[in-house]
Order: sequence, then structure tokens, then C-alpha cells
Amino acid sequence: MPSCFNGEVDKVSATFRELLDIQRNPDHQLYLWYDENNFKHVHALITGPASTPYCLGLFDFVFNFGDDYPSGPPKVTALTTSNGRVRFNPNIYANGKVCLSILGTWRGEAGEQWSSAHGILSVAMSIQSLMSDKPYLNEPGFEDTKDEKIMETYNQKIRHETIRISICDRLERYLGWKDSDIRLDGNVVIQRNFCTCREDSPFEDLAKRMMLLYYETYSVSKLDQEVIATESAKVKDGTAFTKTQFEGGSNSMDGSFQYAKLKDRLDKIHTELMKESDEWIKQSRKWVTDETTTSSNLKSQFDQIQASKEFDDTVFLELEDGNPFIWIATIIGMPASQYDGGMFRVKLVFHDKFPDIYPRVRFISEVFHPQITKDGVPYYRVKRPEDVKHHLEALLRMFKEDPSSDPTTHVNAKAATLYFGTKEERRDYNRNARRCAQRSVEY
Repeated sequence: MPSCFNGEVDKVSATFRELLDIQRNPDHQLYLWYDENNFKHVHALITGPASTPYCLGLFDFVFNFGDDYPSGPPKVTALTTSNGRVRFNPNIYANGKVCLSILGTWRGEAGEQWSSAHGILSVAMSIQSLMSDKPYLNEPGFEDTKDEKIMETYNQKIRHETIRISICDRLERYLGWKDSDIRLDGNVVIQRNFCTCREDSPFEDLAKRMMLLYYETYSVSKLDQEVIATESAKVKDGTAFTKTQFEGGSNSMDGSFQYAKLKDRLDKIHTELMKESDEWIKQSRKWVTDETTTSSNLKSQFDQIQASKEFDDTVFLELEDGNPFIWIATIIGMPASQYDGGMFRVKLVFHDKFPDIYPRVRFISEVFHPQITKDGVPYYRVKRPEDVKHHLEALLRMFKEDPSSDPTTHVNAKAATLYFGTKEERRDYNRNARRCAQRSVEY
């Protein structure tokens, strides 16, 4: 075999290992998709960091790797631009260009340029770092700006557009309420697919699950900062966005504040997504009758878990009406904990496309926990999503381990505030948790 071919195989293998390593680490807010027949074209969904105007927004990027990778950097293009109309950051242009010294698209200081030691994760983290609490300072020549009002005015429109474009527009397309076509003068319509590699987004299921988790965050409060509830009081609906000195032409963020409409859109999306599992349950009867592969797989996993007795005395399992697509788990509160004596029921509803589509998980019993929404939707991540046992273990850990201090895991603002607050607030948290444990035995 020619040595040049061996070198090409080594490059592909290294890229594949890098992709797998990232996917096996569920602790960062980065999600990847790639076709196993083409590792040179990778899609990334990067979530906006907490306590920034991009907080928990969903931003698409595509990485294209040249033949010189990893000696040379990938070409990265931003896709969340509202069809090339919105510049989300001084370094992320409306045309999709991402300006970073590590990518060779911007001059940088010595040591900031690309090296073969860099990789996909370092690029993604560099992009995420651009989404800072003061992105105005990213613009060259404006790094020393001290005017907080100017910077906050810029942040205000980013917060608005993060919800409007990265959340509402995205999910309305997934639900079939909005299309991606571009309409030009004269009623000319250009059909627009997600990418040249595929018609639709590989992150649809992920975005839906994140909406179920962060609905309160998007619509009521953003961790320690209120979004729609407070921002709409600061800025009157209909007020035009203020253009910064470095924005111009088509490379800007134009528009006006419409928070009342955003709140209405978020409410309708959330209501629809909460009903989605009901539709799966209806469809599951046919999947069971047809004895689909997923039906057999889920039944086999249920039988194996039951036979292993691994969850004896901690989690009791049953299939609702014998349906392998509907699991009911009862988690027993840990002794000497605030959940002691509780019996917390949680329903897992599976789709026939599991594990490509994750189960919809929701506590039937009320649980007061930073990582469980008021609607009962739990935040957790698993390394092996195809194994139901890993989902159950993640749910059980919520009652065995202390909540994470990572604010992106906090989907119940009140519970998080009390748990991580003062001693008196922690006592109040424990009282709320104990009340839930007492009520849980009534279900």
C-alpha cells in the first residue's frame, strides 16, 4: 500500500477518534453530527454559555476539513444567521464567516495561530468563548470600551434574537409551522435545505428536548437573569434595534423588539412539544403489532434489567399495559436524605427511532430538584444513549448525589436558588424536597 494512502488513512482514523472522544464526554455543551462515510464534513451545535446574552441559544456551525488537516485548520461556517441576515457577534458574520486567529481568518498574537495540537474541540470552545457576557469588546478597536450602556444595548438585541432565531424559528421549522425557503422580490422562492449534505437538521430531537428543559429559562428567567419577563419591561415592543458603530450593510443585526410575540411563540411551541409523547403512545400500538426491531430491542432490554436485579430496592420497573415503548420507573428515596421515604414515579416514552430519538422522560410525581423542571422533565446526559439502563442510572443519581453546580443543569430556578443559597435557603430547599417525598406516596 502506498505510504501516501497510509497517511490518509491515519488522518481519517485520527479525526474519527477525535469525534468519538468528544461524543463520549457529555460534560460540555457541544453536540456533533457527521456522516461516517465523510469525516471531513462535521456539523456542530454549540450552546450559548450561561450568564451571557447568548445563554442556552442553539447555534449551528459546519466544519470542513481539508486534506492538510490536522496540519492546517478546518474551514468553519456559521449557519444560524436567519438566511444570512443576522450578525450574531463581531466575529460571527451574517454571511457565515467566523473570524478567529486559530482558524487563520483573523490576525492574532504569536502563539494564537493554528497548530496540529489543536482540534475540533479547541475550535468549538474558541467559538463558544466569543459568546461572552460583553461581546461588544470582541470588535477590534473597541476592546477598551467602558460605556456599560452601549454594551448593554448591544446585549439586549442579542438576547432577543437568540430566542427569536436560534430557538423559536428553529423549532417552528421542526414542527412544520415555518419553512426555510428564501423569498425574493417578485415572489421568487428559493428552496433552502439545512445543508448540502442533508435536507433537515440532525439536531431536531436535541433542540426539542432542550426546549422542554429550558422553557422556563427562555420565557421567564435566565438562571440569575430574567429574559422576557424583565427585558420587555426595559424595552418597549416595537423599539428598533440600535446599530453599533461596527455594523453596516448586510453584516449587522437589524430589527425591533417584539417580546410579547416571542412569549406567545414560546408558549405555543412548549405546549405542542409536551403533547408529542402522547402521539408516540398512540403510534406505539402499531409498532408493537408490527413487531418492529425497536419494539423487540426495548422488550429485551427490559427483561435483561429485570433479570439482573441490579436496581433491586432502588428502582422498580413496569411496562404500562405491557407496552415496551412505555416504561414506568418508581425510584425509592435514599435513606437519611431529604427524599427519604419517597416513591417517585417517572414515565419514559420511547419512539420507534430510538436511540436516534431519545425517550421523553417526565416525573409523574412532584420532585423539587434543581435538575428537574416544574413540569417534571429531568436534566441528565448519558454516554450510551442506546442503553436504557444508563438512562435509569442517571435518574437514580439525582436522588443519590448532590446537584451539580453547573448552571446549565439548573432547570428549576427556585430549587437551584435555594439549594445553592444561604444556610436558611438550604433548609427551605430541604423542607420543599421532604414535602414532595411525603406527597409521592399518595400517587
